[in-house]
Amino acid sequence: MGVKEKHASLYSSTAVRKFEEFNSSVKLSRPYRCIDDLYADPPLYDLYISGSDQLWNPTQAYCLEPYFLTFVPRGRGKKISYATSIGITELRDNEKRDFGKWLSSYECISVRESQAKALLEAILPHKEIYQVADPTFLLSQNVWQKLAIQPSTCNPYILLFTLRHEPMMLDYCKNLSKESGLQLIELGQVQPEVENDEYVAVKDAGPKEFLGYIGNAELVITDSFHCTVFSLIMRAKNFYTYIAPTNNRGSRIIDLLDIYGLKNHLLGRDLNKSFKELMTDKIDTVAVGCKMETERLHAQGFLNKCLK
Repeated sequence: MGVKEKHASLYSSTAVRKFEEFNSSVKLSRPYRCIDDLYADPPLYDLYISGSDQLWNPTQAYCLEPYFLTFVPRGRGKKISYATSIGITELRDNEKRDFGKWLSSYECISVRESQAKALLEAILPHKEIYQVADPTFLLSQNVWQKLAIQPSTCNPYILLFTLRHEPMMLDYCKNLSKESGLQLIELGQVQPEVENDEYVAVKDAGPKEFLGYIGNAELVITDSFHCTVFSLIMRAKNFYTYIAPTNNRGSRIIDLLDIYGLKNHLLGRDLNKSFKELMTDKIDTVAVGCKMETERLHAQGFLNKCLK
């Protein structure tokens, strides 16, 4: 592989600083040290919105109940969900009972995946369940482009971004780099040391650099849902997403690609397509932009309806 299989034990201090700077622009309420504190002294608002990636996934290691806003005092404020993700396609009977109980006090419910919509419609037959776009799509491309920091390289490149360092995907992308003559950049904070010039490892990128690298790539290869999202938003020239056989959360990626008519941009599990084959399938960025605007207007309509 040409790399030392030795990972850094800590994230780059530069990357940590970039994330802290980015997060400092978001106004947050006071933090809670534990669930007991949250229930003992809950934040008091007129409106409570739950919504996030995998927020209602019962396979997560944390307690789910607070993420259904059960800490909100009775009669205190309106509860809605925006594009909340369940991330799996089946629930056990006890989970269905809990979901039904916890969601009974919601006034408006929306989810991100079609499978999540079907799950909740079966549990809550008397409530309308909406499907809306991931919250990242609520902002226009122009907003994200203004945030992006452009990469310093002047060379055209293939970008590899994976949730963890994936040697198989790296080897595949190195072959694509050799075939195309394009530089390969791997983006990720925990990577092995590079022993030669086969590729460039970027370990100190923050959110703004992440956007810039995606937007300027000739080709993006990823296994990440949100890298796929931002490949659409940043109008990447071309991108492909890989779902590993062990990934039981791949339905959200399939859903997303289906919405944009890009299911052919899902990589096969054998990772055997050549660069030429990959680049034959072009992305119609105009059609993607039109669909994105339709999805954003639908999402905004849901929020406006709930906020009345």
